[in-house]
Amino acid sequence: MEPQDDIIQWLQGSIPVPVPVTRTAEELMAWLTTYCNGLLVADFPALVQLLYRVDVSEAKLKYLLKHSDGEDAGRIMALLLLERVGQVVAARKKYRMPDQDIPEEDKW
Repeated sequence: MEPQDDIIQWLQGSIPVPVPVTRTAEELMAWLTTYCNGLLVADFPALVQLLYRVDVSEAKLKYLLKHSDGEDAGRIMALLLLERVGQVVAARKKYRMPDQDIPEEDKW
């Protein structure tokens, strides 16, 4: 499974709309940029909730929005979302315990 597939899988469980399976990182970025821009215009509370749920750094977002002259705000948010989701996916992979290493009496 490609790292992008893990990110898509994570997003599919976290975003209330279907996340398309994309072939490239650029396609995923384009879709997420459009999605963020749509939320920015139509459902700002949902956008804030998504950024909070993914744990995007508020300070970093504010800094980038303030200092990125002419940059699309949706693209900045999409970039930060993908960066943070990538970190979450990597951490889960790193600390995941294989099922076969758990003694039978300790399994739920």
